[in-house]
Formats: sequence, C-alpha cells, structure tokens
Amino acid sequence: MDETQTEQILLIGHGSRDQAAVHECQALADRLSRALQRSVQLCFLEFAHPPIVEGIQACVAGGAKTVVVLPLFLGPGGHQKNDVPAILNWARQRWPHVQFRYGVPLGAQYPLIQALADRAAACLALDPGIPGAETGLLVVGRGSRDPDSNGEVARAARLLFEGREVAWVDYCFFSLATPSVAEGLERCSRLGARRVVVLPYLLFTGRIYRQIQQQVATAQERYPGMRIHCASYLWPHDGVLEALVQRHAEAVNGTASMTCDLCKYRVQMAGFEAEFGLPQYSDHHHGLRGIPHDHGVDPRLARLLPPRYRAGEAVSPAPMGAAPLQFDEEGRVAWDRIWSDFCDLALAGGPPHRGQLLEPVDPTVCTADPAGYARVLAELARGLRLVTGLPVVESATPGWIGLQCESEEMAIWLLRAIVVENVFARREGTVLFLPVGPHFRLAAEIKNVVTVVAKTHHYWQEHIQAMGGEPAP
Repeated sequence: MDETQTEQILLIGHGSRDQAAVHECQALADRLSRALQRSVQLCFLEFAHPPIVEGIQACVAGGAKTVVVLPLFLGPGGHQKNDVPAILNWARQRWPHVQFRYGVPLGAQYPLIQALADRAAACLALDPGIPGAETGLLVVGRGSRDPDSNGEVARAARLLFEGREVAWVDYCFFSLATPSVAEGLERCSRLGARRVVVLPYLLFTGRIYRQIQQQVATAQERYPGMRIHCASYLWPHDGVLEALVQRHAEAVNGTASMTCDLCKYRVQMAGFEAEFGLPQYSDHHHGLRGIPHDHGVDPRLARLLPPRYRAGEAVSPAPMGAAPLQFDEEGRVAWDRIWSDFCDLALAGGPPHRGQLLEPVDPTVCTADPAGYARVLAELARGLRLVTGLPVVESATPGWIGLQCESEEMAIWLLRAIVVENVFARREGTVLFLPVGPHFRLAAEIKNVVTVVAKTHHYWQEHIQAMGGEPAP
C-alpha cells in the first residue's frame, strides 16, 4: 500500500457560525486533497462540525498509518500551542500504531504575502490618480492575547512593505490587541495619507470580516478627504493553497526529531523547535503536557501553578484516597460534601486521578441509549454545578457536557490540569467540554469526572487568588 493510501491529512480550521465560511473551508480542503492526492479530513476547534476528535477518529477509521495535522491558522496562538497538542497527546496514547505529525501554522509565508499584495493591487487600481507616495496599506489581524500570534501580523506587514511602491505599511488588530482599526486609520490620516487600503489578514469570510468592513465605512465618513478601500479576505487566492502545500511538505519531508533529556519523549519537528505540550510562552522550550518530569515540578510550570508549588513544598506521590459517596436527604449523591482535601495536581507532578484515560464517547453510543444518556447527563450536570457553582452548557454533539467558565484563561487552565488527570477534555472558547456516556457508572466514570473537576477547580481558586483575582463562591 503506497503512502497516498496510508497517509491522511487532518486540516483544522478555527470554526465559524457563518455557513459561508464553513463552505469556504471545505472548498479549500477539497482543493488540497486534489493537489496532494491525499484524503483530507476537515475539522474545527469550535462553532462548526465536526470537532477535532471526530476528525482524528475518521482518519484512523480510514486506515491512516500517518496523520499529518495542518492547523489552518495564520499565527501561532494559544489554540495551536495548547489545545491542539493536548488532543494529539491523547490520540498518540489511544492509537500508538499511528504516527501524528503536527505542522506549523501558515504564518507570513511568501504565497500569503503575495495574496495580500494582489488584494491591495486590486484596490489601488480603482483610483490610479493617487500616487503611491500618498498611499498607505493597513494590515488588520484578528488579534490575540498571544504575542507570537500578533507578531506574525507585524511580520506580514513588514514583508508586504518590501519592494512595494507605497509610502508605508502599518498593522492593527480587530480585537484583543492594540492598535485597533480605528487607531490604525487615525494614524494614516495623521501621516497625510490620501488613500488607504485596509487588508483583512483573514482566510475566510465571517463576522470579523463584515465588522471590519463596517469600521471602514464609518472611518470613511470621519475622514472624507482620505480614500479608504477594504480589500477582500485571502481565500480563494491560490497563495492560500500554495502555503498549505508548503506546510505539508515541511511536516512530511523536512522533519527532524529531538528527544527531551528529561522525559525521553521523542517529538517530530517541521523545521522548527516542536512546542508540543507544556504551556507555551514566547521562548522556545519543548515538552509534552501530560508527561510530568520525574524530578518534581518543571520550572516552566511554576508561574501557572497555585502558590503551594512555588514555595518549595514537595509534591506528594500519594494518590487521593477513594472518598465514599455521601447522600443527601433526598437520596442523591451529595457531591459537595465528599472531599475535605485533594491530592497534588498531576500537572505539578502528583499522581493522575485515573490509571487509564477516560476517552470521548462515540455519539452513536449515546443516541442508541437515550434514556441512559439523559440519566448520566443529568447527574453529571448536578454534580458539576455543586462542586463549581458554574453553569452547565448543553453540547450540540452527543457525548459531551459543557462547563461555562468565567474566562478563556480559566477554561485553558482547567483543560491543561484535567487532561493530565487522565480525563479527556476539550474547549470551545470559554466552555470546557467533558465526556459523557450512557454506560457511565455513578461510583466510577461519573465520580471520576466530578472529582477531577472539583479538584482542579479547587486549585484554580488558589491560582487566581495568587494572581489577585477573586475566586468563585
């Protein structure tokens, strides 16, 4: 069997509630499949179906021996550094016979810079009487709390400027980072621009693109003497496909490998230092989330852990004792009365709660037993509310229960901590999803899920207290 049959590509989009954007993603996946003569499974982080787990399952069910995972992101944000690696770590344990190669985000590659240039040229042709010396280009990124992701937008703007006959190329962000679109256009006005081309650094259509268009229209009324154009997003420019093909080639052919001296886990790299696992920063360490080092708390985790771990307190290897179920006056499990204390976080080097990973449940298993599924779902919802005080969210896909976190930071922190306790979790924005199945037993799987959430939420409260926040009551 040749590699075109044993290798499959998992293309991960961010996801959108806009069906036009989803259709555009699918069109790109279809073109990539034809270009590489490989099966391409499209999946999404959030908002669209199927989720990443189902995409991986489809690749394995299709007979893949190698799965090349290509993130359809323009920059290396938290999703690429944390959420996707957490799921791939689970997949490596679940299917050890399958090799997973993780590509890097699209980034400011030449094909995408050329796409931006072509989008700009189309707008510049609308009023050729204005010289380049009085023209500015403004690249608009989505915006992120991750400096690496924002840095890619700045890099794209600089690369676009080289060799272009315009006065300058600046950058700004739609949200979460500064300068804003309004601030970017104000700067162009102060610099004396007669014409500005706003270039959305976005792959597909959607809410963000439409709101950028609205912001441009509002700015045009504010600056009537400055001609402002809003260019199209990047797809379906051929540069997007070319950039993906290049990332695939790097993941398959341009890989090296390295072994962590601490955990002895061999990771694949695609021309860069692979950053699978540990919470990521702007430096370039490597590791694997879920594989704590034997000699104690990894110093790279210290700033993310509650203060007890930063004070030099030894991490106990002793597991938490099996707390007996307690029942309230109505005969229901009193989840909020079971524990008086918790063992150390597995994230810090303590023992994981479960010996084997509690995996996602096939949706067909849930729909085959609706009564059993509803019973487990109701008990999990009650338990999660009791131990956290947080709202529970219904999942559109059977097999999951959502916990509405107070912030994205909280959802990411809990996801990291729960996965290494050997309970699978995934995240969509501020909602943390945990597995549910009709076969879950009260004193086993149901208790496992409630326990790890109670434990990690307990430590999260310590964490935010140390960071100056107020814990949930």
